[in-house]
Amino acid sequence: MVREHRKFVIPEIITGDNARIYAGRYTSNFHSDTVLLATDESVFRRKWMREVLLSLDEAGTEYVIFSDIEENPRDYNVMAGADVYLSEECTGILAIGGGSVLDCAKGIGIVAANGGNILDYIGVDLVRNPMPPLICVPTTAGSGADVSQYAVIRNTAKKTKNIIVSKSLVPDVSLLDTVPLMTQPGDVTVNSGIDALTHAIEAYVSNGASHFSDMLALESIKLSADIFPFSLDRADDPDHRFQSLMASMYAGIAFSNAGLGLIHAMSHAIGGMYDLPHGIASSIVMRSAIQYNYSSSKRKYRKIAHILGVSPDITDDKRVVTGMFEQIMDMRGSIDNPLSLSVYGASKADIPDLVARSAGDPCIATNPRIPGRKDLSNLFESVF
Repeated sequence: MVREHRKFVIPEIITGDNARIYAGRYTSNFHSDTVLLATDESVFRRKWMREVLLSLDEAGTEYVIFSDIEENPRDYNVMAGADVYLSEECTGILAIGGGSVLDCAKGIGIVAANGGNILDYIGVDLVRNPMPPLICVPTTAGSGADVSQYAVIRNTAKKTKNIIVSKSLVPDVSLLDTVPLMTQPGDVTVNSGIDALTHAIEAYVSNGASHFSDMLALESIKLSADIFPFSLDRADDPDHRFQSLMASMYAGIAFSNAGLGLIHAMSHAIGGMYDLPHGIASSIVMRSAIQYNYSSSKRKYRKIAHILGVSPDITDDKRVVTGMFEQIMDMRGSIDNPLSLSVYGASKADIPDLVARSAGDPCIATNPRIPGRKDLSNLFESVF
């Protein structure tokens, strides 16, 4: 049996309570005398941020705060951050925040090192020059941006979410600290958790999967099954927060190296057009996408279903898919975002545009079953 070649990229990772205090040590290691501190206002005001700033002071690292970053980061957010980075003569980036902040920081690094507009780099392997040193402290457990070679940027004019994939985007260091997660809202916790689970599922069934990515994806799914459904009485539980960080990290490394699939191609189209949070967009399309893919990766989907709690005695394929989706929805706990696209201002007249966006998304390439445009049209029809 001939085994296909696979390569794996991964940052340096430190895990554990108060891992954020190493930020200054790493800016010093990278000889970053002045860093751009990419974050958002609410995160910067948290008490635990003091230890990060103290670590920078102790290392003799100056910092310039850039917090003009929106959810689903816009192209103009990236360009504004790059202007600040260059004008302040920064020599590294410290990104502290959720997936939007981390993706924006990656975009800033791309433009700072390569020039032009961030939209010039949409696609795969278009980033020529390495980014400046990038240190990440994720404050949510879901995006995997702190360990992946992906970034998602919104084209404001076209209302599209676009993917940049490059080994250059892999951060240098990820500091996985439970403390920042203790202050995130319940709905963010749940939607981030669904995001991590979706990453793990799609990486596991991807046509680019390998033994290494499968191992990490399965471990992520097992962790997610153990720690959800989330309830607010677990908000202050450090063990829950740590396990959710590990689930996100495993899933992030898995999809970074194996690729994603139909759920992400469709949710990127939806998120770009209607500016929805990624976890909600993924939840909307998940059932239809899994039903479409199931026949192409039946053994793996059955394994996922069993991990999530669907009885192995169930042999009917439709019941397996239904049971899997019901288990995933139960994991959302008390969070009750509507899962019909029409609720968010969508119209069936938008379907041709959504189809075109999904068909051109790089995530389609690693889906276990490649859909045609009629398939995509039917899939979007089913989520209204």
